[in-house]
Amino acid sequence: MSNKTSVFTALIREICREEGISLEAFSCDFMFRLEKNGNVNYIFGYQFGLNSASSHLICEDKSTASELLSHANIPNVEHFCFMSPMNMKYVEADGNWQGILSLMEKYHTLVLKDNKGTGGLSVYRVRNRVELENAAQILFQSAHSISVSPYYEILQEYRVIVLDGGAELIYHKERQSLTGDGIHTIRELYADYLKRSDGCIAAIEPEYAEKVLMKGERYPFNWKHNLGQGANPVFDTEEETVRPLKELAKAAVSCVGVRFASVDIVRIRLEEGREELRVLEINSGVMMEYLSHKNEEARKKAKEIYRKAIRKMME
Repeated sequence: MSNKTSVFTALIREICREEGISLEAFSCDFMFRLEKNGNVNYIFGYQFGLNSASSHLICEDKSTASELLSHANIPNVEHFCFMSPMNMKYVEADGNWQGILSLMEKYHTLVLKDNKGTGGLSVYRVRNRVELENAAQILFQSAHSISVSPYYEILQEYRVIVLDGGAELIYHKERQSLTGDGIHTIRELYADYLKRSDGCIAAIEPEYAEKVLMKGERYPFNWKHNLGQGANPVFDTEEETVRPLKELAKAAVSCVGVRFASVDIVRIRLEEGREELRVLEINSGVMMEYLSHKNEEARKKAKEIYRKAIRKMME
């Protein structure tokens, strides 16, 4: 999908037309110039003219953001940075491999990703040294640096859209899954699912194919929670659920100094069985493209949030 046909660009045009804002597009609709009453501002990609350059760069760099959050005692999923061998001359390091292996020995299962990647792309879960070496080599071919994190069992992943300290929207990402009946194997449930689905691209892992799920037990198709990879948004409104999410998201954006951002928060299960909320990532570019595609209610919510941000830009 090109920028010209995206929901995002359509929303920006609609809002500017309704708000009496002059709008000019550049770079195939990748940048917009907004003007009203002599005030000029810009939207570049999904970056609105509200965040400073430094706060944007902090959010973009997963390991740096993680270090800052940890320094402020804000619970987060640890991201450890490893430079590409081509860029290692810029830091004091004796190579990557021993450090990455020590994390593997400590946590047993790791997640490797481009330190500045987005959308759940180029993200690998590794459970042994062969998978680890393969993922690292693939990432270092294109990434200037990678981040390595311990793999946690994620019970739920939430997204909190924050604008000037206020939580504008909270939803969790419901992954497509099979539900057990205590009788049939995952392979049998999957076969039945394929008969009922339309163009399903989900798959099951071969090592779990003969497992029988307990009644009500869920088997997600994907260990990732991204909307762009099949998950569905479910809006959260229960005060008991949203209160701690708001508090954690507000603390996170205040720590890195960003005004308009989406904060991904995960509820994880630790080894001792205790559950905990942790910040996964802070995104200074507020992208609601996949959310807006889901239904008209989601589109309206996205539009009103973007409207508030644009009004603040043009004040």
